[in-house]
This record gives sequence, structure tokens and C-alpha cells, in this order.
Amino acid sequence: MSKKLKIVAVTNCPAGIAHTYMVAEAFEKKARELGHEIHVETQGASGVENALSEQQISEADYVILAVGRGITDSDKARFSGKKIVNIKISDALKEVNVVFDELEQRSELFVTDQKNIKLGSQKSQSGSLMSHIMAGISAALPFVIGGGVLVAVANILMRFGLPYNGFEDGLVPTFTWIIESIGYLGFKFMIPIMGAYIANSIGDKPALGPAFIITYFANDNAMLGTESGAGFLGAIFFGITIGYFVKWIKSFHYSKSVKSLMNLTIIPALTIFIFGLIAYYIVGPFLGTLMSTILNFLNNVPAQYQIPLAFIIGAMLAFDMGGPINKIAWTFCFALVAEKVYTWYAIVGVVAQVPPVAAGILAYIKPKLFPEELHDTAASAIVVGATVATEPAIPFALSDPIPMITANTLAGGITGVVTILLGIERLAPGIGVFDPLLGLMTPGWAFYVAYAFGVILNIVLILFFKKIFKKKET
Repeated sequence: MSKKLKIVAVTNCPAGIAHTYMVAEAFEKKARELGHEIHVETQGASGVENALSEQQISEADYVILAVGRGITDSDKARFSGKKIVNIKISDALKEVNVVFDELEQRSELFVTDQKNIKLGSQKSQSGSLMSHIMAGISAALPFVIGGGVLVAVANILMRFGLPYNGFEDGLVPTFTWIIESIGYLGFKFMIPIMGAYIANSIGDKPALGPAFIITYFANDNAMLGTESGAGFLGAIFFGITIGYFVKWIKSFHYSKSVKSLMNLTIIPALTIFIFGLIAYYIVGPFLGTLMSTILNFLNNVPAQYQIPLAFIIGAMLAFDMGGPINKIAWTFCFALVAEKVYTWYAIVGVVAQVPPVAAGILAYIKPKLFPEELHDTAASAIVVGATVATEPAIPFALSDPIPMITANTLAGGITGVVTILLGIERLAPGIGVFDPLLGLMTPGWAFYVAYAFGVILNIVLILFFKKIFKKKET
């Protein structure tokens, strides 16, 4: 396509950390090479950045939506009347070299009306269940990260001898007690926020408040009279059911005079009433009992089950490098943090960093193993991989999928086992290799041992499997 175009784009990924910004940068770079004008809005963990203006949207020839957790109906509505190209965020990096040449063929006219939003003649896709769940997790991340850092700081200060007293001691609360108590609020509200934003992703704003209240209620074992709250299972269940319930109610045609009353008053009140009773009498006690069983098992996993479970989690994390299988394992481990089970989340903290760092180091040591265009990305793979996410390993894996993915998966599984055997715990998400310095990963020495082991093992396995598959090809 030789014509110089004006393009706007939106990028978001489930966690809102790596793909969101990597794809935005790739779009901007490619568009500049082709002489197009592009503006990219990123919807990441830190919120919406470079928000598209009405003028930019109105002047745009095409809109590219590269999303992994979807966007709400109200957010989509601003693109009414525009030609839309939808791309999965997981495919965007692979398609960046061709998408700008195929805009006309791949685009569909986006039309909205008062009842629903349509893309061409089809109803817009609301996204997979996993994308809605990841929208909730993305919203919960700042709560648990911020809270976790404060709790870690309090623990570090206590190690340096600062006193720790609270109201329960009959004394004036100390600084360490205050910041730790504030930090734990992040863990307390993580689950309700997760449930609220899962519902918001499905049913939009009218579902947000009811899902927060019901998820908070279902997670309070004192209010339910159960041994344990519904935990992350409750967040997922009520987030999804409330989201679709609200979406169903909104699907009926209301006059404009009634619509605002429905969204602000009737829908929230009705939803809270119905799901409050369901939570108290049926789902809350059931999920509370189930969570108690899961937590008791995970806190007392027999040795013969710890190793295979750790291997499976580690292998899943490394297999598709930020894809859906990775996210399932990540979600399971991350959600347990709210229940103060930190051992399994430590596997995420170690294994998720291994594939990109191993690939980046190997690109320096053995540059001929990878295509020349990947050599310039080695440094960023090491830095981003060691501090943020697994996704920088994707281009290296795509260059030679079978040996690379085999090596990553096997190294991830074995590293997961080593992490469990060393008794490492991770309090909250942080900044990778610096987590032990922030008190988020303990014991620190064990983390660095497991991490170094994983990177070295991954490098060795990449060399081994590349050699094996090269022999088969010849």
C-alpha cells in the first residue's frame, strides 16, 4: 500500500506489562518506515497512556486494535464509523511486517447503535473468558504490588531493629506497624478489585460496583460464617456471572429517559440483592469450603506431589512465554498470594525470567544460532526479561520453534522444582532480579541460585536441542 495513511491504534495485553508496549513500539517503528502517520494508545498496567484524541480518531483512515484483554463497549464506541483491523496481541509482533500492507483487506466498518455494538454485520466479540479474567488481574496488580512493597519495607526495617507495635499491644502504633497495615490493605482489596474488573470487562460500568461488593462479601469468612472466604475462585465466579447478568439486563431496549436510571440505580441494586443472597446461602459457603481444601492441600503438599506440581507449573510458564498456558499457571500462583500462600508464586518469579535472559545471553555467546535481525534485540531481551516479563523470548523462539520451545519448557519445569526445593517465597510482583533486594523474594541467596541455575540450564538445553534438530535436518 503506497498511499500515505493516518492510522490510530490501541494496544493492551492481559498483564498490561510487556506486549502492550512492545507492540506499540513495533507499530510506530514500522509505520514510520512506510511513511504513515500513526498514534498508538497503550492500555497497560500503569493505565491509559497517549490517549487518542477525538481529532486523531476522526482523521484516521484505519484503526488497529491489538488487544489481549479486550476493550469495553463504551471504549469501542468512540471508533464508530471507522475501518477497524482486529489483531490478537499475541500475534501482533509476528504480523507487524504485513499488517500495514493489508489494512484494506482486513478491515471492517465498525458501526454502533443504542442497543449494541456491531462490527460489519457481526456482533463484536466480547473476548474470551481468559481475557476477562486477565482484565481483572491487570486491575488488581497495582494493589498487590504497592501493598507488597510496603509490607516488604516494614519487614526490612524490623530487621534493622526498628520497633513493631500496634493497637493490639496497648501501645502507640509504630511506623513499621502503620506501613505494614496499609500494605496489607492491598492484599485485602486485591480480590474484590479482581472480581469487579472481570465483571466490568464483560458488563461495563454498571457491573463494576456490584461485583466489588459481592466479591468482598464472599471473601470475608467472618461475614459468611465459614472457615475461609471464597478467595480468587469467588472473584472469578462472581466477576463472570455478575458481568454476564448485567450485560443481559442491559441488552433489553429501554427509553433514553429510563436508561440512566437503570445503569446507575436499578441494575446495581438488583444485582447486589440477587447475588448477595446467592453468595450467602449457596456459592459463598461452597467456594469457602473448596478454598479451605485447596489451601490446606497447598500448605501441606506431600513431598511426592510437590515436585511434579512444581515441574508442571514451571513448564507451563516457560512453554508459550506469556501466552494462554503461561497465563493459566501465572493466574493460579498469583491468586494464592491473597491467601498468604507465597511458595508457588516464587516459581513465577524465577521461571518467568529465564527464557528471555537465556536467549539474550546465548545471542551474544553464539550469534550464529539466531537470525541477524535478532542480534540487536539481545540486550533488551536480557534487561526486560530480567525485570519485567517472559515475552522478549518470543522472537527467539519463533526463529527456531521446536528446539527453542522444547529447551525453554524443560528448563522451566526443572527450575520450578529447584525453586520449591530451596523453599523460596515471593510476597508480591516486583522487578525481577531486584525482588530480593526489596524483600519481595526470600531467601535472597536461594533466589539467585535458582535463577542462575535456570538460565545456565536453559542455555545448555538450547545448544543441545539445536544441535540435535540440526542433525535431523541434514
